[in-house]
Amino acid sequence: MRPCAGRGPRDFARAKSPLVSDLASHTPKISSLFTLAHLSDIHLSPMPRARRRDLLGKRVLGYVNWHRGRKLVHRRDILDVLTRDLVEREPDHIAVTGDLVNLGLPEEFLLAAEWLHHLGPPDRVTAIPGNHDAYVRLHPESGTGHWRPFMEANEAGEALIRTPPTGFPFVRRFGDVALVALSSAIPTMPFIAAGRLGSEQRAFLKLALQELGRAGLFRVVLIHHPPLPGQASWRRGLRDAKAMMSILKEAGAELVLHGHNHEQTVCEFDTVTGPAVVVGVPSASEAVSGRIPAARYNEYRIARVGNGWRCEMMGRAVADTAAQVWECERRLLRES
Repeated sequence: MRPCAGRGPRDFARAKSPLVSDLASHTPKISSLFTLAHLSDIHLSPMPRARRRDLLGKRVLGYVNWHRGRKLVHRRDILDVLTRDLVEREPDHIAVTGDLVNLGLPEEFLLAAEWLHHLGPPDRVTAIPGNHDAYVRLHPESGTGHWRPFMEANEAGEALIRTPPTGFPFVRRFGDVALVALSSAIPTMPFIAAGRLGSEQRAFLKLALQELGRAGLFRVVLIHHPPLPGQASWRRGLRDAKAMMSILKEAGAELVLHGHNHEQTVCEFDTVTGPAVVVGVPSASEAVSGRIPAARYNEYRIARVGNGWRCEMMGRAVADTAAQVWECERRLLRES
């Protein structure tokens, strides 16, 4: 596996690098271009008022942490600037990889459902849960069940891969592109933000990737936690990351998108069907003094080129004025 590459404030200070102009001027002729936007770790604010009976167990610590600083970091005005830019660009599809809420309060899930509908209709937006969306054990109808239209296969995906009774993974197909959506969200003890897929979900994932590969589709895997070993600590990482990486190597995938770490990273490793690129995106609402950019989403332009694929990533970030969004990075991830 080639090491993950992150980017610091100095890297992003170069708004227009030679690489950007080179990519723009040497774009080959392509057909059936599909644009996919990816954002994560929304941490929607303002948080609704919590009643005393709601603040039990892990929520007490989360509530204290929110009011001691997190509410100053995850700002609704930053999120609104970023998502307004995203919606105006009209990508073909939007993927949201978890942590829409903060403490798992029932009202938070209703507000997050409204926010998802603001992004677009369920056939143009896919969502999966993160660890904050499983902060405490809730019946689905009081929690992520409000997002169900955004968390189920479309007709084309279901025709290829039947969704298991657990609901994950589910597949959405859009022409040559297939999204494979996973859930790594599990309730955990205080101070733990780890995730797990589990053996059943992993087995379905392997079968899905193999079948989609045989169908000749560009496979995009969506997961909240970083999927590879070493990308996060034991306290915050994916507990079955080693098994996850083995599946990706044995079955193949073209692109894996995740959040959780609140930073931009790009990793690449070889699989049985060619290179797989794993990209983590920063929080879509984060505003940290001195860090540019903090809030960001990525847009991917995917197209079949001859017998291979072309995938270009464009980063869109909130400027330091917090009033506009700029293109902070452009990178060719794949051309083969």
